[in-house]
Formats: sequence, structure tokens, C-alpha cells
Amino acid sequence: MVGSDELGGLKRAESQRQVLLCLVEHGEPMSSKAVAEELSMSVNAVNIALFNLYNKGLVERVSRGVYRYKMGPILVPLLKEYFER
Repeated sequence: MVGSDELGGLKRAESQRQVLLCLVEHGEPMSSKAVAEELSMSVNAVNIALFNLYNKGLVERVSRGVYRYKMGPILVPLLKEYFER
């Protein structure tokens, strides 16, 4: 279960927040390369962010290098509002 500590940590982790929101907005599994291209980030930076998001229980690995978020689509606007505070 994801708690407020995990989400609170994302306020300070810009790359993790961007990667998570990218996955949420796309609504389907994405490769780290696709996320990197979408966000104009290096693949290495995305992989580090995904590793940390996975350890926090916010994303799940679908296959090698492919991830999806573990929350429902209703949370997209709520996450955006939370991070903007």
C-alpha cells in the first residue's frame, strides 16, 4: 500500500515525479526509452527514477525495461494537484 511518505518523497524527487506522471498520463505500460524520449531525459535517469518508484510500490515491472503505474486513472488530477502545492 502506498502511503503519504512515498508521495511526500516525490515532491522532492523531480525526476521520479515526472516519470510517474508520464506513466499515469499514458495509461499503458511504457519502456524506459519511451519515457526518456517523452520527457527529454536520459535513459539512465529514467531507469534510476523507475527503480526508486518500484521500490516505493508506485510502479510495477511488466517486462524487462517496461513499467506501468499501480494506481487508478482517477488519481491523475489528484496527483497533479498534490504536487503543485
